[in-house]
Amino acid sequence: MVESEFSTCCFIKSVKRLTDSDRKGANIIATLKDIAKLADVSVCTVSRYLNSDIVIKKETEERICRAIQELGYVPNVVAKSLKRNETTNVAVILPKIDNLYYAAMTAGIGEILGNHHYNLFIYEVNHLNLDEREVLQLMRENMVAGVIFIGLSYDMSFKDSIQILLDWNIPVVYMNRQIPYKGYPLIYPDFMKAGGLAAEHLRGKGRKRTAFVYKNKSSEFIQSNIEAYKDAYPESDGLIMIDLDGDTDMDRCVDRLLEEKADSVFVLSELLTVNLTKRLIQRGVRVPEDIAAIGFGYSLISEISTPELTCLDFGDKEMGRKGAELILSQIHKKKVEPVTVLPVRLVEREST
Repeated sequence: MVESEFSTCCFIKSVKRLTDSDRKGANIIATLKDIAKLADVSVCTVSRYLNSDIVIKKETEERICRAIQELGYVPNVVAKSLKRNETTNVAVILPKIDNLYYAAMTAGIGEILGNHHYNLFIYEVNHLNLDEREVLQLMRENMVAGVIFIGLSYDMSFKDSIQILLDWNIPVVYMNRQIPYKGYPLIYPDFMKAGGLAAEHLRGKGRKRTAFVYKNKSSEFIQSNIEAYKDAYPESDGLIMIDLDGDTDMDRCVDRLLEEKADSVFVLSELLTVNLTKRLIQRGVRVPEDIAAIGFGYSLISEISTPELTCLDFGDKEMGRKGAELILSQIHKKKVEPVTVLPVRLVEREST
C-alpha cells in the first residue's frame, strides 16, 4: 500500500496475461441467470434463496446448490455494499503503470478521489490481454464503487467485463480513447486537432516541407492527423510519410529527411521525437535551424531534452481529474455528460 500526497490509499496489482488456451477454457463469472438456468428455477427464486428470504423445497435447494458449485458462483458483495453506500473503493485499469502519461492521469484521479476520501485500486494489464475472470473477481473482493478504464483498445473481450460491471450497477468511465459511445461516459483529448495545431505552428515558422513520422499507430489515427494538417496548411509542399517499425530505423529516417530536404518533422510520439532530434544533431543537423521538430505528447521528457521539445499537450492530469469527477458523480447518482472532449494545446520550446 502506498499513501499518496492526497491522502487516498493506492493499491497496485498486476493482472496476468491469458494464453489462447486459457481463453478457450475461461468462463466469465457466473450470474444469477446462469444459476437459474442450470437449476431450472426462476432468477427470483435464486435471488431470494441467496438472501434467505424464502424457504424452498429441499430438492430445489439441492439443485441451486449444485448449480452454484458447478458454476463457481461468488455472491456479489459489491452490489449489496453499493446499496448500503458502504464502499469507497474505485478501481483503475490501465495497460502499463510505468507509462508517464498514464501515471499523470492516475495522479489526477488520485487527487480527486483523495479529496473525497476514496481509495484507489490500480490494476495493470499486460499488453491489453485482460484476464477477465481475475479482474472481475478482484472487483468483487475489493468491493469497488466504480471502475475507470484508461487507454485500453476496444477491440478485445474486456468489453464483456464492462457490461457485467454495468449489470452489477457499478459505474464505468472510459478514458483516453476515442471510441463509439456504448452507454457509459467517455473522456478523451481532441486528438484529431493535433495535426492542425502542428500545421499552424510550422506555417507560422515558415516551414513548408514537413515529414510525418509515426510508429505503431492505427491507420485511422494517422489519416485523421494527416487530414487535419492538410486542412490547416493547404499551401504546404505536402507531407513526407515515414513509418518507423523499430529503433534500428532511426538512421534511415534521418537519411530520408535529408534526401527529401525536409525542413520540419511532426512525430506522433514524444519519446521518438527526442530520439530523432538527438540523432539529427549527431549527424550535424541543426535543430531547429535546419529541421524543426514537434512531438506528440507532453511530459518531463520534453522539458529535459536537448533542445527542449515543442510538443502537443493533451492535459493528462486534468483528464484524470475529470475522469474521477465523472465516476464520483455516477456513484452519487448524478447526471453526467456521455462524452467529454478535452482541448489540446501546443507548448512552444526550443525545437521549433
